[in-house]
Amino acid sequence: MDETSGLNKGIRFILCLGAVAAVIWGTGPLLNDWSVVKPLITFIEERDIDAGAYYYTDIEEFAEAGLTMDNTMDYCVKRE
Repeated sequence: MDETSGLNKGIRFILCLGAVAAVIWGTGPLLNDWSVVKPLITFIEERDIDAGAYYYTDIEEFAEAGLTMDNTMDYCVKRE
């Protein structure tokens, strides 16, 4: 293995990490002001929802949405 190829891989890895960090901490916060995203952010903040949670099983709104989806699948969509 050539030393320069290992160095190139390391440089590409660092550049990729930098790009991801730029999106997360640079571009991400700018999206908060978009008219499409703002209502969702307001909804989450008003209901004190932990948006970083993996599962939303303990949140009433999501439980209702789950029941609605189940009922829709049972009564409106033909299952085989």
